[in-house]
Amino acid sequence: MPLTAAAQDTATTTAAPADSEPPLIDPEAMAAMDRMSAALQTLQFFSVKSEATTEIVLEKGQKIQFSGHVDLKVKRPNAFRVAAEADTQTREMYYDGKTFTIFAPRLGYYAAFDAPATIGQTLDKARTEYALEVPLADLFIWGTDQTIRARVKEAMVIRPERIDSRTCMHYAFRQEKVDWQVWIDQGEKPLPCKIVITSTEDASQPQYIAVLNWDLSTPVDPAAIAFAPPADAKKISIAQAAADQGEGK
Repeated sequence: MPLTAAAQDTATTTAAPADSEPPLIDPEAMAAMDRMSAALQTLQFFSVKSEATTEIVLEKGQKIQFSGHVDLKVKRPNAFRVAAEADTQTREMYYDGKTFTIFAPRLGYYAAFDAPATIGQTLDKARTEYALEVPLADLFIWGTDQTIRARVKEAMVIRPERIDSRTCMHYAFRQEKVDWQVWIDQGEKPLPCKIVITSTEDASQPQYIAVLNWDLSTPVDPAAIAFAPPADAKKISIAQAAADQGEGK
């Protein structure tokens, strides 16, 4: 890994004078993040398919890894559908400009709350009021949340790398309690190819990893991604649905 190699090189070479050490925040890494954020905000509709890996930490400190798939369809400013499927749990989340709905197909229930008028406000309400985390939510808020930039304490450019058929530049960032890496497409649109988020708050440092494949050409019809409950689905309270988020199925 480039970061490991860099650490080993530092340990085995004579320290350079302080005035020649690279800055903790590389301006080019920050500029790349800004370009990616701007590109994301120009997208009026998009679809993303992601292969994701999540780690959880047991009480004894052992890390357990799970794989899953996330399918995201978005029509700005006020519609999305997120389907997250794994062996342990399947959830679908819908937003139509008025209502946010979470559906558990395997359990046969759904729940909803009255939502604000924009995607960003709805994500914030889901997180702060109901502790509901929408998968790949960063793809919505990059470029709109100005505090993201201010929270960065370290930023560095790693190197260009291949992600599937794409050439993507690898960047690494650090902020309080979180290290994160992003690989940005070097093609026509500087969109993220891969994301790695590491929780440094936990001594075991669990990671979330997502490889992203974009479809920018197929229009997203809000009516086609609206929630229609199955006839046998049961409606429950949003509080109960939020409490069940950590459970399987």
